[in-house]
Amino acid sequence: MITKGRKVEQVRTGLLLIGHGSRAEEAAKVLAEVAASLRRHFRKCVVEASFLEINQPDVPAGIDRLVAQGAGRILFVPYSPYLDGQVGRDLPEHIAAARTRHPGIEIRIAPHFGYDARLVDVCADRIHRGLRDGRWL
Repeated sequence: MITKGRKVEQVRTGLLLIGHGSRAEEAAKVLAEVAASLRRHFRKCVVEASFLEINQPDVPAGIDRLVAQGAGRILFVPYSPYLDGQVGRDLPEHIAAARTRHPGIEIRIAPHFGYDARLVDVCADRIHRGLRDGRWL
């Protein structure tokens, strides 16, 4: 909370959904759909999607978009099942660069997906669909 005179101003939180990036058009569409859903879940936050490579906006542009919308703190949300080299190495580098470009902005990284039984349930659902579609069940 920031106090200006008698008015109390809340710091806006930005959520930066970060995908790997792909030449497949579907990848960017999926990330955009996830971002739209997150906007509905986190109405008090500003949400943007970005990519580590290939697609736009890239991570620095995503950060800039959040700051332009008034975000005073940003949570990186890696849309990744594991902490690979790019996620584990590149995100801290993006944070350091962002702190130089936008002094005073607090930035943290949310945990990557890792093992989560809910993701296993989604995988099992897709397996059942594939087995049914192939009439293998």
